[in-house]
Amino acid sequence: MKVSNEIQPSSSKSHNLKTLYSQEKDVEDLEALSREIPEGETEFQYEKEKEPEGGELEDVFEPPRRTHWVMTTFLMISYLIGVGVLSLPSAFVSLGWVPGVLLLTGVVFITTVTGLYMWKLHMKYPHIRSYAAMYYHFFGRAGQIIGGTLTYLMFFGIMTADFLTAALSWKSLFQGHHVCVTVWFVIPFVVALVIGQLRSLHGISWIAFVGALCIFLPIVMTCSKVPELSKGVHPYTTIAGDSFVNGVVAMTDIVFAFAGHLIFYEFMAEMREVRDFPKALLVSQLVGFVFCMFTAAFVYVYLGNTNVLQSPVTLSLPHNALRDAINVILIIHVTAPSVMGGNVLTRAVQRWLQCWGRRKFEDTSLAQRVSFFFWSLLVYGAGFLVACAIPFFNELIGLLSALVGSSNSFGMPAIMYLIQFRRTTSWWNWILALSCIGIGYTILGIGSYAGVYTIIQAVGNHGTPFSCDRVI
Repeated sequence: MKVSNEIQPSSSKSHNLKTLYSQEKDVEDLEALSREIPEGETEFQYEKEKEPEGGELEDVFEPPRRTHWVMTTFLMISYLIGVGVLSLPSAFVSLGWVPGVLLLTGVVFITTVTGLYMWKLHMKYPHIRSYAAMYYHFFGRAGQIIGGTLTYLMFFGIMTADFLTAALSWKSLFQGHHVCVTVWFVIPFVVALVIGQLRSLHGISWIAFVGALCIFLPIVMTCSKVPELSKGVHPYTTIAGDSFVNGVVAMTDIVFAFAGHLIFYEFMAEMREVRDFPKALLVSQLVGFVFCMFTAAFVYVYLGNTNVLQSPVTLSLPHNALRDAINVILIIHVTAPSVMGGNVLTRAVQRWLQCWGRRKFEDTSLAQRVSFFFWSLLVYGAGFLVACAIPFFNELIGLLSALVGSSNSFGMPAIMYLIQFRRTTSWWNWILALSCIGIGYTILGIGSYAGVYTIIQAVGNHGTPFSCDRVI
């Protein structure tokens, strides 16, 4: 479908439409005006509403760009820094001091670099608002089908894993009371469905702000009790681990703690000033690195190589009011990332399957609200059913993370960046990008091995599907 103007982010300088048509000498504007957007590049054909003279063009079927970079930072922190940070001390036990510190530092550096690659690609193609659409732009329909399907499966897997985490916290909160495990899955499903009626990531940003606070509090509260737990247990640390298999599994825990790039394009697509994305990226990565390194190192020093240390470390605490408070806070935290992933999935499913007409985002009529509720019910309901039906889903998401997370967070951003900027990038950036590609797909191979290994170990140890007594 041929359009009269390339859709630009609201952060770009506003152009008067009449001025654009009259300035034929501006080659770049002429190219933008005559740009042929391939059908499917943005997963749908472009349409626009009539704008007042001098107004900015926006895709009326997607959320408008209105999120400040500070709120984008909280969205990123809430989505990237999850309860996995509480499992990092156990990862240090398997890896040892030197590999643990080096790996965590290296992962943060590489994910920051690839995040900047994705930002540069979005600045080049601001009309592309999702990873699936970017796959189409570089690799055609086949790339969109394969890459997009795996990306949305990852969104679904993370959302479902958040349901599992919430269910585990509910079960721990009411330990000693005989309640069917399925009930603990119903609660996060209902909460996500209700909050999920916020139809944009901008609308969810305040939920993300609360969610970010609710991951920092459990870290501080848990670490405050760690020195007390270490008394009389004789902890010790090692320079390196002594088990290759356990080391590989621990490595994937660290790697995928920062592998949240699959949602970066959606974050950028709703930013008021897209040029500020590096601020949000650097702040969120720095905060994540500080808290992850502090938690892993602090707990490892006090509880390393002892039977007291559990994964996550909150399980090391005795059953008392403090542990109950931490469980409540974790339940609140996991609501934010589950709703973010569910929001992206719901909009994608509605776009693909709603055969009775496209939904304009600003349309708040009853019919449109009902249709959005239907699609969100389908998405969150599928997550609930899968969480109940696959007892070893946590191990399965580890394998999916290895297959998709390493590619989308490490390898693919560098590949797309080199394809687009191969003629203008510097030689050292070539080396850096090629290093990201090599590391990413090495992690994919090693992580897949670890994922299959953990699934084999887990099968048969969690009980049967929809069982009231299954282990989570």
